[in-house]
Amino acid sequence: MRTLLIVFDNSPEARHASQFALNLAQKIKANILLANTIKISKKKVEKAVAWDVTKENPVTDHDHQEQSIQEVLAHLKSLNEGPDNFNPEIEELDISNMDENQVAQLVIKNHIWMIVKGTEDVLQTSPSKNGLDVHTVLNHVLCPLLLVPVSWQIKNIERLVYIADLRYCRIQVVRYLADLAKSWSADLSIAHLSAKGLPDMAEKYALSVFSEEVMPNVNYDRLFFNNINEKDLIKVVDVIINGMHNDLLVLVNHRFHFEKLKSRYLTDAVPLNITIPLLIFPY
Repeated sequence: MRTLLIVFDNSPEARHASQFALNLAQKIKANILLANTIKISKKKVEKAVAWDVTKENPVTDHDHQEQSIQEVLAHLKSLNEGPDNFNPEIEELDISNMDENQVAQLVIKNHIWMIVKGTEDVLQTSPSKNGLDVHTVLNHVLCPLLLVPVSWQIKNIERLVYIADLRYCRIQVVRYLADLAKSWSADLSIAHLSAKGLPDMAEKYALSVFSEEVMPNVNYDRLFFNNINEKDLIKVVDVIINGMHNDLLVLVNHRFHFEKLKSRYLTDAVPLNITIPLLIFPY
């Protein structure tokens, strides 16, 4: 059974990402692990209904944090009650005392299919406020990390694009994406962009590589290819998002194009020109 791990710090970004994670979990038939990075008390509180919580007195910071988490859990479970949907199991786990290595081991041990994290819209100049460097976790696991901008309007994914140099395109990544795309009957495209220092691929040659080496190894009839000759990655991303109206952008950690886009603290906010969810695969 697949499991999505949501990095949750009770921020608006985390709440936003948790709602999209539920949508995703229902589509791909996965369970959810809500991983709290904030310290909470063990004191029991009344069960919350939707986003409204009845508070006890006196209320401490720990009580408030726990109430907020219970509130989110209740809201997700209320959205999870539709009779026509797959209803994921939603569990809570406190990881507030774990470091990045321990979280990575947790991800590996539980066979997490994807890590989900909400992000701000403004680039940060300091480390993650929740104290957990998810990018470091990504360096030690096999599953991808999904960053969901807080300003992105939650919707079904209709088009997703994987930016890669076709000569180094990972079939396993494309298969994973095809599996994900099938859940929405979405279009999946590989956007070839030559890595720095490598020559462009002629259109005819690029199409032959795609049709002979990629398509036969990926069982998905809505897989497409774009050969991009533009060298300015910022312009490419703008066209992919605003011109081609893709809903999800895919990159591989530490590879060619990713390094051009990433900020020092990428997991706090995606670059300003990326206004859609960004899925990052481990190197």
